[in-house]
Amino acid sequence: MPELPDLVYLEGALKKGLKNRTITGIEVKEPIIIRNLLGEPIEVIRGKEFSDVRRHGPFLVFEIGQDLRMIVHPMLAGAFSMEKKKGLVTIQMDEDVLTYLDNKKMGKIYFLKKDSESQVPRYLEQGVDIRSTEFTLEKFVSLIGASRRQVRAFLMEQESLSAIGNAYADEVLFDAGIHPKTFCYQLDAEQKQNLYASINKVIQFGIEAVQKTPHELHEKVRGHMLVRNRKNEPCPRCGSMIRRENVLGYDTFFCPRCQPAQRKTFIDWK
Repeated sequence: MPELPDLVYLEGALKKGLKNRTITGIEVKEPIIIRNLLGEPIEVIRGKEFSDVRRHGPFLVFEIGQDLRMIVHPMLAGAFSMEKKKGLVTIQMDEDVLTYLDNKKMGKIYFLKKDSESQVPRYLEQGVDIRSTEFTLEKFVSLIGASRRQVRAFLMEQESLSAIGNAYADEVLFDAGIHPKTFCYQLDAEQKQNLYASINKVIQFGIEAVQKTPHELHEKVRGHMLVRNRKNEPCPRCGSMIRRENVLGYDTFFCPRCQPAQRKTFIDWK
């Protein structure tokens, strides 16, 4: 799925490519992903301009005219292109297009009027934006201190932190030297402080890596990842083999030496 660094890149690129562009048509090939909350046909967007594009957690918000919005939740495989491709939804702007791609058909596109975001599931339930000034060490410590979950599950809990995905959760924990199955209550004050610093460091590094890597809008940039999807490759720090385990249904990649378990786990990688 597009993760926060990807969405930051998309926000900038789409704002540059779409702002003040007039919509001349819309073609929907997969109605299953559309949620029309307008109370009228979505064709009402024709003749209106894209006035802004912004990110809200894992959502991308497209402001249309003065009172309409298109909110996209890409989910697992959603992607965008401003080229003519076979996508699920295509929005025309004279000779140019915005295409939504999703081979899993899991993403959702909501058309709604301004100030009716409560109709979009999980939109208003997002926790503190980890790119905002509200994401302080004190705020982080209060949130993680109230959790009884495994630390990796906590990092991906969007009602607390908005928003860290699978790939960057692994990278953050590797940077902090914390095993993904550690419970939040097992972390001492220093570990919590290190984890907070790692979130900021790794996400910023990811944003810079995505920005400077030439790629198409719909492509994921993952070459800078140190442990994600690197099972049985040597750890870049100590040379041990990167391992993969399961945390609540999600694959997680880690180094068993750099991220030692703080409790007994099903598999003892030592």
